[in-house]
Amino acid sequence: MRKVFFVFLAIMLLYVDLTAQVNTVEYGKNRVQFRKFKWEYYQSTNFNTYFYENGKTIANFVAQVAEEELPAMEQFVEYGLQRRANIVIYNTFDELQQSNIGLSLDWQTTGGITKLVNNKMIVYFDGNHEHLRKQVRQGIARVLVDNLLFGDDLGEFAANQALLDLPKWLVDGYVDYAGESWNTDLDNELRLALLSGEYRNFYQFAYEKPLLAGHAFWNYIADTYKKENVTYFLYLARVYRNLNTASQRIAKKKFKDVLKDFMVKTSEKYYADLRGRRDAPKGAATVVEEVKHNKDYFRFTGNPAPR
Repeated sequence: MRKVFFVFLAIMLLYVDLTAQVNTVEYGKNRVQFRKFKWEYYQSTNFNTYFYENGKTIANFVAQVAEEELPAMEQFVEYGLQRRANIVIYNTFDELQQSNIGLSLDWQTTGGITKLVNNKMIVYFDGNHEHLRKQVRQGIARVLVDNLLFGDDLGEFAANQALLDLPKWLVDGYVDYAGESWNTDLDNELRLALLSGEYRNFYQFAYEKPLLAGHAFWNYIADTYKKENVTYFLYLARVYRNLNTASQRIAKKKFKDVLKDFMVKTSEKYYADLRGRRDAPKGAATVVEEVKHNKDYFRFTGNPAPR
């Protein structure tokens, strides 16, 4: 009996010793988990990067990217990181869903925005390193913006968030704009949305597509009122706790009128482009190509890889 007891004790001590070598994290609320995560982390100058089994290589990449991207994000937001931020990395999106981090959040509607829970930046790897880099950039922007607007102390954060009631699409759109420059894919998505005729005003558009609306709004501010006024607009909204005052300072008009201008001018631009394509003279383009007479042009198949 004594021998069995000592064997059991030895096994338990070995288990304690092994688990002490990793940083195991418990996250409050319960969620049905298909596996248990044992967390380790890298500590760099400005970030704690948390990872688990088979995630070491990804964590190395994320830690390096975060340190590389931080200066540019600080310059864009015009605010410096006050203390070391936390990055939690999941090897796959499915494994993220199995965690109880952010239990109250709907992971099905992330919309590309990196989630931030209790100052933890949560990212996942989908096999594409550029997607991961974008998540890291957005996460850093989110930390900086939240600290700028609401403070980094939990009590201060809650109080300021109650006082500064900014639309979610506005803040999320700014974070997305900071993380990803306006590009052809986003422009095509906006074009399809505005030319669909489904949205009577900006508020309806922002309700249906908040992230696209917010990102497009800040791009419009940059194009119309200069890029340096993007962050200044957000700063003024924080200082005056009023979007109308911020809008008057930047655009010399009420906030609702800026939103109306965005819808009208952007739609007109897309309609003008559409009319231009329709009015283009047919047969104006000339193609010069050598014709080989020994080819049979009556029996042909479509090119499987058209240019």
